[in-house]
Amino acid sequence: MKKLLFLLAVLIMSYTVEELSAFDPFYWAESNEIRLQGGKYSLKGHEYQVKPLMSQARRRVIKKAAQLGFTEIEVLRTLHGQIHGKYPKGVLYLFPTQADVSDFSKARFDPLIADNYHAIGRFVNSTDAVNIKKIGSGVLYLRGARATKSVGGVKSESSRLKSIPVDKVVFDERDSMDDKMVAMALERMGHSDVKEESSLSTPTIPDYGVDKEYELSSKGHWLIKCRKCNAYTCLETEFPNCIVIDEAGKGHRLCKKCRQEIYPCDGVWVDEHPDNPFEGYWISQLNSAYVDPADILRAYCDPPNGNLGEIKNSKLGMAHIEAENRLSRAQVYHCCGSEPIAMTHRGPCAMGVDIGKVLHVVIGYRKNTEQFCIVKMCTVPDWAALHDLALRFNVRCEVQDMYPETHKGREYQKAEKHQVMLCQYSDSLATSAKYDHKSGIVTVNRTEICDATHGMVATESKLELPRRCDEVDLFCEQLCNISKVAIKDEESGLMVYRYIKTGDDHYRHALNYFKLAANQIDIVAGEFTPRKQTTSENEWNPLA
Repeated sequence: MKKLLFLLAVLIMSYTVEELSAFDPFYWAESNEIRLQGGKYSLKGHEYQVKPLMSQARRRVIKKAAQLGFTEIEVLRTLHGQIHGKYPKGVLYLFPTQADVSDFSKARFDPLIADNYHAIGRFVNSTDAVNIKKIGSGVLYLRGARATKSVGGVKSESSRLKSIPVDKVVFDERDSMDDKMVAMALERMGHSDVKEESSLSTPTIPDYGVDKEYELSSKGHWLIKCRKCNAYTCLETEFPNCIVIDEAGKGHRLCKKCRQEIYPCDGVWVDEHPDNPFEGYWISQLNSAYVDPADILRAYCDPPNGNLGEIKNSKLGMAHIEAENRLSRAQVYHCCGSEPIAMTHRGPCAMGVDIGKVLHVVIGYRKNTEQFCIVKMCTVPDWAALHDLALRFNVRCEVQDMYPETHKGREYQKAEKHQVMLCQYSDSLATSAKYDHKSGIVTVNRTEICDATHGMVATESKLELPRRCDEVDLFCEQLCNISKVAIKDEESGLMVYRYIKTGDDHYRHALNYFKLAANQIDIVAGEFTPRKQTTSENEWNPLA
């Protein structure tokens, strides 16, 4: 930290106040004594903010615990850049929902303008609108990342993100945003020469959102230098062994080498992978001057309501998922038998197909009412190849994704002799799948069918897979690329469970469709016959 302060002093002597303020957001905030909600901006207690605030990188990702001030410093960076002409096309500041936009604009942005007229307020030409602010020669757009248009039954567009040309995009609480909305927001910089991107968020689950981005970054850690032995300690990686509680109940941070007390103000950012293409920072409340580390350690050892995930996310800035909310590779591989992937099968078989650039196919049969056997998983390039597969495996019932190729799916459905149904996911449907044989559509609650296939894999002896090979490895990977998380429904305000993808998940959905197809076939004396439909049989419990 002393070295950093010395370099700052050299810079101050080399430039005028105006030149340094125009170049450096940190010096601008300090020299103008910018007032925030908690008082005047100060380096004291926020030493870890200096490098991110001074950063000139085009892309940054900050994996952080809650209440560490990174929203404020990203706002300061944005305002500084707009006032000094860095973003002439404007800036898009994205929040998870429109309600978050309103709260931020009224509670943080408007007071920031009112309390800092000389440094900020006099450059803001309009503050009436909640969603748009004219700052200097550019515009600041405040938008929610919630999709507003339904395409093919899936919300995937937002009219509020269209036709906004900008130089910079900020994703505040990135993990609460849909990946499609993030991609759409980044397209707004298509004609910019600046193209600056900042993602900051409390992490949620591993390999998703800010946690996934951080792993691809320079992976910066806040390392604290010990005043006694000069060793450096990262509290995030050494926790919980780096915290001790004294007789008075107060927590102390300890050097990993000599076990003497260390202080976050003595820290410096060090990159684990400095050659990676963009900057990354990871910081937790263990480094906060306003949080007793003893409270974090107690909560970690005895989580309130048993919710360890919340402590890891909001206190430690760590991604976390409970075992029951995501399949593990070990669980999938445990289902593997000794037989290779089949080239043909006498059946009768069920087939599930996920539609994309290629068709992901899962084929198998029911051994009995509780057990399933997968004999084939593969990708095929087109519908003709899918037809050939159905013949080779004596497929009696097939369920495939209704979107995005509904028209081609209808043509295929009409041409095939075996039963083909198109599946439509629903977040509102109750737990029973609804088979409408007149329209050829099956509708199922997405969370419930994903729960069902999770249970099929995780429960001993319910699923048999071919022996391991490259395709089974890919199948395994994609089965594990979705996780169940609790999400607050914006309309009802209630917490609901949804599965979100952390990578390619085509085979997981193909397995879902396979199970829907297999449950349309009855077992009689060891053979399969198509299930006879009655009014009472048009519903099926996917948990069965």
